Amino acid sequence: MKLSAFGRKFTAEAGITSLMDDLGNALASGDEMIMMGGGNPGHIPQVQARVQSVLADLVTSQEGMRRLVGIYDPPQGEKQFIASLAELLNREYDWGLKPENIALTNGSQAAFFMLFNMFGGDYGDGSRKHILLPLAPEYIGYADAGIEPGLFRAFEPEITYTGDHEFKYRLDFDAIEVTEDTGAICVSRPTNPTGNVITDNELARLEYLAKKHDVPLIVDGAYGTPFPNLLFVDARPEWNEQIVLCLSLSKLGLP
Repeated sequence: MKLSAFGRKFTAEAGITSLMDDLGNALASGDEMIMMGGGNPGHIPQVQARVQSVLADLVTSQEGMRRLVGIYDPPQGEKQFIASLAELLNREYDWGLKPENIALTNGSQAAFFMLFNMFGGDYGDGSRKHILLPLAPEYIGYADAGIEPGLFRAFEPEITYTGDHEFKYRLDFDAIEVTEDTGAICVSRPTNPTGNVITDNELARLEYLAKKHDVPLIVDGAYGTPFPNLLFVDARPEWNEQIVLCLSLSKLGLP
C-alpha cells in the first residue's frame, strides 16, 4: 500500500515514540530498575486507593456501569467533570472560567497535535505560519507534532549562572521576534527535560507579545501549576482568553 504525505509523516520514526518504546520495553522486562524519567503517571498510594474504591463502586452500580461502557461523552468531554474542574480553578484563582472554556483530550500529545496544526502551517490564503518556541531546548514531543515540515521557530536562551555548578535559562526578549508569520507562541512550564521554569514576569511579557500580535500563548503545564505542581520555585498559574493552558491529570496518577 502507498501512504499519503500525512501517512508517511505519521508512521515515520519520532523522538517521543522512540523514547516511550524504550521505556515501555524496559518496564515490561520484569527486571528491577530505577526509572529516571519518561513522564509515567505518578504512583501515589492514596490516589490509587481512591481510584480502586471508585472502580469497585462502579462495578456494583447498574447505572454507573451503563454510563461507563454504554454512553458516549460529548466531544468536549464529561460534563460533570468539566463543571467541577471549572469550579475548582475559579475557587483557587478567580479566573472567571466557564465550562465552555475547558476541553478534555486523550493525552497531551493529541492536544498539541491539534493546537499546533490549528495555528501553524498552511492558512489556505497563500500564507504559512509557524509556532514560535521562545526558549530552547524544548520538549522533544513537539518536534514531530506538525503535519508540515518547518513548523517551528525557536530561539536560544540567555544563560545565567546562579552558582558554582548551577545555571538558569532565561528568555532573550531582545532576540525573540513575533512576526505576521507567527501563528502561536508555545512554552512549557516547567520545561521538559531541563526543569527550567520561566518566571511570572517572563510569562507576563510573553502574554503581552501574544496579545499585541493577536496570537494565542500556549502554556504546557503538564508538570506545573496548579497541578501536579512538581515545582521547587514560586510560579503562579495564569489563564485568560489570550492563554491556552494545558494541564495533565496523568501526572497526578489519575487514569
